Amino acid sequence: MRFFTILVASVTAGTGLATCPHAAAKRAAQRECPYSARLSKDAIDGEGSSENVKRTAPPEDKLGVMYMNRIGPSGSELWIADANGSGATRLLGEQSAPFDFHASWSADGEWIVFSSERRADGQSDLYRVKPDGTGLEILVSGDSFEDAGTLSPDGTKVAYVSTAINSTANIFVLDLSTGTSVNVTGSDETVGDFASPHGFFRPSWSPDGEWLALSSDANTDWTGHSDGTGWEHTQTLSLYVVRPDGSGFRKVVGQPGYSLGSPKWSFDGSRLVYYNLTTEDTYSAHGLSFGGSTVVSQIFSVDVATGEDATQHTFGSSLVVSGHFIGNSTNVGFNLKAGENTGVNYTTASSMHTYFNGTLRNPTWSPDGTKVVYEVYNWDQRPAEKKLFSWDNEWEYRFMDVFPQWNNATQRLATTQKQLLNASSSIVTTDADYSNLVTAFNVDDIGSVDTQFGTGGAFQPTWKSDGSQLAVGYGTWFAGRASNPGTLYLFNADGTGYQNITDGSLNAGFPSFSPDGTKLVFRLWDGENGPLGLHVMDMETGNTTRITDGWDNTPGWSPDGELIVFTRQTNWTWEYGPRWYDDRFDIGTVKPDGTDLKIVTDSHANDAHAVWAPDGRIMYNSGMHGFRDESSLYDNTFQPYGQIIIMNADGSNKTALTDSMWEDSMPQYVPRSFFT
Repeated sequence: MRFFTILVASVTAGTGLATCPHAAAKRAAQRECPYSARLSKDAIDGEGSSENVKRTAPPEDKLGVMYMNRIGPSGSELWIADANGSGATRLLGEQSAPFDFHASWSADGEWIVFSSERRADGQSDLYRVKPDGTGLEILVSGDSFEDAGTLSPDGTKVAYVSTAINSTANIFVLDLSTGTSVNVTGSDETVGDFASPHGFFRPSWSPDGEWLALSSDANTDWTGHSDGTGWEHTQTLSLYVVRPDGSGFRKVVGQPGYSLGSPKWSFDGSRLVYYNLTTEDTYSAHGLSFGGSTVVSQIFSVDVATGEDATQHTFGSSLVVSGHFIGNSTNVGFNLKAGENTGVNYTTASSMHTYFNGTLRNPTWSPDGTKVVYEVYNWDQRPAEKKLFSWDNEWEYRFMDVFPQWNNATQRLATTQKQLLNASSSIVTTDADYSNLVTAFNVDDIGSVDTQFGTGGAFQPTWKSDGSQLAVGYGTWFAGRASNPGTLYLFNADGTGYQNITDGSLNAGFPSFSPDGTKLVFRLWDGENGPLGLHVMDMETGNTTRITDGWDNTPGWSPDGELIVFTRQTNWTWEYGPRWYDDRFDIGTVKPDGTDLKIVTDSHANDAHAVWAPDGRIMYNSGMHGFRDESSLYDNTFQPYGQIIIMNADGSNKTALTDSMWEDSMPQYVPRSFFT
């Protein structure tokens, strides 16, 4: 172990910032938060957010609440219009909180199949309805994720995506007369390497009902953006066909380094139309930095029988997806997702088929090409405490902001404001139900850190066990850590007595108190030389001890004090310095003295953001089950494949706690007794 004292400022005589004047101007919502541009004035001013919602205890048959964060839209509404956008009306009329998406037409034009989270936020089921909004029926409902349903040409079957097997996206075919559902993509032949991506998406029936076309990332690698160095994964897709009974699976077309998605058949069944963009661009297509504005994709079609004779249908410099042959013609309708003329576009314009504007997604055309159905997402932020679908029947799931940390002594919850209130990245504490809010660490009182793009602020608050004080890392994180400071602060729970306890010469962050409050573990980073591992600070002397030597982050002390959980970049070596190449993060544990280090996850996808459950198990976010949909079709998200997993401290008995389409993370259990 190595000992460090240079980075530590005096713990007992730290810089007193509590007397700094509170910033006179209220903070504007941060642009890189997907919800901030849509916050109400009261939310931006920090008012009205904690008292306007009635607080309720979880039902008596629940152990308590599992708080968690979700990045995704808070609703979605289906609209039907003429193909030129005129006469647009809500497909299902006025609804109080619609969450319907991913529609498709039946071959006879009599039905529209769609996905819906109307049962609960996060739980997607399949429905169908008449184009006039009548005759609503449920087709598939379960606790797994069901999506992208499409009726067979004869109307007797529905093909759809489901995670019913191993929480991974597969294509199923349901016989509507017998109720029998068959997985047509889950065999060794289709999947290839089960440790690598193996999701199957966007099924589409051939006109004769003999084949299903689909996209898949099977037999590809987990890769990060920025040529493999980025934290978030990209996606390589190829196009396949398979018989409705699972036989005849074969690849139609694919390109190394490219993502080909959303296949649709031509009227005569000879060609598939699809979008094509680079694997690298599949991240920017849904990311927040540029909103897809820097991405260029094109619409192509290909001969199904040979996988050859590729024809390019678009030639612009924008992000285009959702190609669809219009009726019995070569005209292609598509969604221009980002760039000039966003909305519905056509390769051949006419009075009936002409561009119309809108922030719409996933348009699908009637068989005769005269009508189009599409969805419009709602990005109003979810309120704290909103009930979510609970995949664990013992706990009620509710939405919460990021880095939630519970303290038994005060019965208070600490969070970082990234989505709620003014998205300032300050630390607030609340009662278990997000009432009686106190801003305990206000970033405006300190300044010096740019929190505008979501990469800086006060991250990972941690309580002393007696509830008197908290610590937090305040600075610039992620890629910005190489050239910007990160400092640990100690402060009183009532928002007074700020003390910076590291001197800012290195980037220190993501602290966690030992259960007895005498020590603080955190990660340290040197901008020139890279990661400096995890360190433990003695809160009485201020001395620190280095306990790991790796690219380690987000440590957390176990409730019994025996272990520290953390995330490690397992492909990194000292020779890399501040760089990294292959993207691979796993969960590890280590004793507080630096001994007995173990890596307890081994998925090829990223595992991170680990926290302890009260019973000594570990909860974390993982991409191990893969994407639920084509990456390029998402919006305003970072890791849409991320789901919450729980496991024993030794890595055994890994169990999924969420199974949604969206990015789920940051869990925290709060027992029911604290709500009453």
